[in-house]
Amino acid sequence: MLLAIHGLGSDAGAMRAYLEGAVPAGVRVLAPDLRAHGASTLIGEPDRFALEALAAEVADELVRVGDGSPVTIVGVSLGAALAAIIARSGRFPLDRVALIRPAFTTEPLPANLAIFPLLGRLLEEHRPQRALDELHRSGAWRAVAHESLAHARGLEAQLTQPLAAERRIRLLEIPRNIAYRPGELRIPAPTVVLASPRDPVHPLHVAEAWRDELGCRMLVSPSRDDGEAAMFAWFRQQLASFLVGVV
Repeated sequence: MLLAIHGLGSDAGAMRAYLEGAVPAGVRVLAPDLRAHGASTLIGEPDRFALEALAAEVADELVRVGDGSPVTIVGVSLGAALAAIIARSGRFPLDRVALIRPAFTTEPLPANLAIFPLLGRLLEEHRPQRALDELHRSGAWRAVAHESLAHARGLEAQLTQPLAAERRIRLLEIPRNIAYRPGELRIPAPTVVLASPRDPVHPLHVAEAWRDELGCRMLVSPSRDDGEAAMFAWFRQQLASFLVGVV
């Protein structure tokens, strides 16, 4: 079985851009919507948005639908952090793990994630259109746009998607988590890190730190600003190669 875990403010459907055509025929895919994302109706208190709590919910779902066979995990951004926790939990036999565009680090609220609590506060204080206007005036958004306009535009969806205000707690709380402690990031299965250049939310130095901690390969995609279709095609190609033999 393949477990696919999406990123912060995204949903399970976004995983198609990474996996469509890359998963071997016959492989079952579990792609859940995380709490306060997608079709999930769960929100809850701040402690429900600790990485360990989110990972436990995903793992419980995997127990419910799994058949005990080895699990392959593909996680994007927040999903990469949850994938690492699940892979290290010992709850499942593992086949392999792909960590795409990791964003979380050994520190709570690292600089690359600081814009998410800003988005949450704007949703607390303003209606979506006014929040979007205020975002464009902020130095944080302009700094992201200076490095990558494509990623800056992607952040706008955090304010305009359905139920954004009702689910703002995810933006306020999740970035406050650390992904791992130095020296403790060990995954007992073949692992690869896939990263992107010119990505201020998922910077290369974060991916490089994950690679160094894991002692695994890291591959770098084309830039999103040079063509989103080409970037996702690259991810699918790399994942198709990495997933050969998954059953």
